[in-house]
Amino acid sequence: MLRRALPRALGAVPCPRRRCHRPCPPRDLAVPNAAWSDRMRRHYGHLLSTATREGWTRLPSFRRAREHRHQVPWLAGDSDSDGAGDTRLFPRAIEGDGDGFEFAMFLNVPKGRLRCLCQPGPFLEGHPGLAHGGAIATLVDTSLGTLALAVAGRVVTANLSIDYLAPVPLRSVLLLEASLQRRQGRKLFLGCDLRDPDGDTLHARATGEGHGDRGTLGTRGHAAHQGHR
Repeated sequence: MLRRALPRALGAVPCPRRRCHRPCPPRDLAVPNAAWSDRMRRHYGHLLSTATREGWTRLPSFRRAREHRHQVPWLAGDSDSDGAGDTRLFPRAIEGDGDGFEFAMFLNVPKGRLRCLCQPGPFLEGHPGLAHGGAIATLVDTSLGTLALAVAGRVVTANLSIDYLAPVPLRSVLLLEASLQRRQGRKLFLGCDLRDPDGDTLHARATGEGHGDRGTLGTRGHAAHQGHR
């Protein structure tokens, strides 16, 4: 029985969205869907209109997708990539809409700033009704890493420090504001605040340090996230 079961376990896994064994086409997950709350949609609309006026870029959820290269060139991978190996800009192993991270990112490279609007779903629960601290760390690390990648090229995380200041209710709406604070040689120093966009509640504050490879700081590259708490 084990001999018959093992090949099946190691074989192709059907796509969860259709009955086939072919890979799903790239899908931008950083756009509104039915799981977004009215507050999430309202703040997304505000950020989108602000981006149009002030020169911010809304990031698709792909790090390497050929169809997005004309929008965000630094997101592109190797020139001979066919898109089959695209990776997501934000972790979303949970496929169900609204169950994990719902998010939208906006980037301003000249200003060294990034905004991430997020709605944590029930699969990110720690204490009953509240988002797990590790989920908050993921949100922070991914946002700071994306900003570092955009402004400096190939970067690895050297240090990440988070102060948890107020619990985050599940399905609440959060706005993370990240900025590049300074550079020192190959080192980048970044920081962010995680707030309720409708009020003054500060849920978390974090600082991070990234190291760029020699000769790559200031050029396009890919980030290797190795966050530490």
